Parts: sequence; structure tokens; C-alpha cells
Amino acid sequence: MSLDSSKNEELLNLVENSGANHVREMATYFNAELDESNDASTITMDNNIAKGFISSYRIFNGLSVWVYNIKFHSDFKVNLGLSESRPYYFSYTVKGRFLHRFGDREKFADILQNQNMIVRGSPESSVQILFPAGVDLKIAVIILDLNLLENLEIRNTKKIAAKIHEVFDKNPSEKNYRYLGGIDVQTKKFASVVCQNNDHDIVGALLTKGAVFNMLASQIQSFSENSSSEKSPLSKAELSKITSLANYATNNYETSLTLRTLSRHFGMSPKKLQAGVKYLYGESVGHYILGLRMGHAIHLFNTTDLNVAEVCARVGIANGGYFSKVFKKRYGKLPSHYKG
Repeated sequence: MSLDSSKNEELLNLVENSGANHVREMATYFNAELDESNDASTITMDNNIAKGFISSYRIFNGLSVWVYNIKFHSDFKVNLGLSESRPYYFSYTVKGRFLHRFGDREKFADILQNQNMIVRGSPESSVQILFPAGVDLKIAVIILDLNLLENLEIRNTKKIAAKIHEVFDKNPSEKNYRYLGGIDVQTKKFASVVCQNNDHDIVGALLTKGAVFNMLASQIQSFSENSSSEKSPLSKAELSKITSLANYATNNYETSLTLRTLSRHFGMSPKKLQAGVKYLYGESVGHYILGLRMGHAIHLFNTTDLNVAEVCARVGIANGGYFSKVFKKRYGKLPSHYKG
């Protein structure tokens, strides 16, 4: 991508180009701090445009990654002119939502939290992306240029290119293509690492690289299995809303987290909430919340000096005997093993 815009325009225009140093140009446009160390380019902002960072790095020629961990203060639109190379974009929204469309006449598609999107555009077209104001965004994007991958003498690149051809060649090659997947909580664990890992040592780099490959594999698998998978009883928007359950519960352990109170919070019937959690996580709301409580409990035992009674209170379980019974069943040891 290379920059083609003036600061007075509301629309930021980019041109698809794998060889351009687009992050450096974006830093100038945004008046943002630029860090080009550790084989990555990162712009950090805390100004009237946005707060957060956008990062880009290359795994190898033909496979690059973009990370958006940012909140824009007003609606921000990007227009991307597409090129003859026609790379694939595999995006996953860990947090927040954004809008996507081809050209400037098509209706925007709403890309939801915990949703996969796969895009390949026509060189005669363009893409518009709208980042809504006030939304905390965590988005990981893997960009695959098959023309570059196929020319590398690296075994993994050949395998990746072959798999992409195998899965996607049935789609019309000359047209714009966009796949909006279902709400996918499996890919989230890999995409979250891609979005969050800022460690620049060798271990951090290896963890991030592994997460990128796992994220890509998970998205391809999700796409391949989509046609034969169980149909959801809820809409994508409803499922996306339910993926915030863990975050809501974590911040409200000391309040009543019953099915009825949770259904009121998420604006859906208890039956629908129960069905959605079962579809996404394979268990009932009660068991899912209990698992979150137990996970937080062992985290507190490992990271704080809180005793058993204090941990019980923090995770919202009043009965110490019940807590010990469930904890031992899950982890094989009594809480007293960690704290007397």
C-alpha cells in the first residue's frame, strides 16, 4: 500500500502495493510516533484522531500481518485501491466491529466481534473500510500474496499456497470475493495472541509467528467446515454479543450472574442465551460461568497472596465447601494446596 491523500480529506486513500512502506507514510499522515525496530513497523497514537497502535510486519515474502489495537475518536474511513496481485486478506475481529464494502456504492457489511472475514478483490475495484468512532478495536489481518509465495524456495510457503488454491480456486477468479464467517471462538485464542503479544525477544517472536500460522489454519478450517456445520439457532449479531459474556462475568463476579440477570443484560430471552452459549462453548450458561470462576480462582492463587476465603469472595462463591469440591474436581487438588 502507498499513501495517496492530503490531510484535509476525510477519506484516507491507499493503493495496494506490497513493496511500499505504507506504515511510515501513515505515521506522517496521522502525526503519529513510528517505531521500525525488531522487523516490525508500528505507529502509536494518542491525539485527536485516535488512541492506540497499528502494527505491520512480514513473516516472509508474500505473508504479512497487520494488527489494529486502537480506538478512533470519530468515524474513520479508508479507501484501498486494489492491484493486479490480488492478495487474500484473512481478518479476525477479536474486539469491536467495523464496516467493509467493495467500491463506494455497495452497502457496507458489518464485521462483528469474533467473526472471520476473507477477502480478495478485483484490480478494477476498490475497498472501503469504516472504523466507527468510540469502538475499542482489536483486529488481526493476515495478507497472502500467492504470486510471491509460489516463487519462494521454502517448503511451508509452497504448502500454504497449495492449500489456498485447493480451498478457494472454485470461487470466480476475476470478481470481488468476500466471505463473512460465523462467530468463531476457536480462532479467537490465536488471533488474541497476534493482537496482544508485544514481546520483541526471540520467544515473543516465535509465539507470535506460531499464532499467525494457527490463526490462518483455523480460519481455513472454519471456512471449509462452514457448509456442513450445525446451523446456529441465533443470528451472527446475537452470537457476537454473547462472546462478551466472559468479559462481563469477569468484571461482575461479586454480583448475581444468574441466567435471568444475564439474559436481561444481553437483551435476549433465557432460552436464547442458553442456546447461544451451548452453540459457542458446548455447555450450559451455569457450567460456563462456573468454569470462568474456577479459572479466575487459580489465577488469583498463582498471582496474589489472597487466602482461600478471600479468593472465594473474589470469584463470587459464598460456600467455601462447594468451592473446594468443585475446585478439586477440576484441578485435582484442594485450594488449600495453593493457600492455607
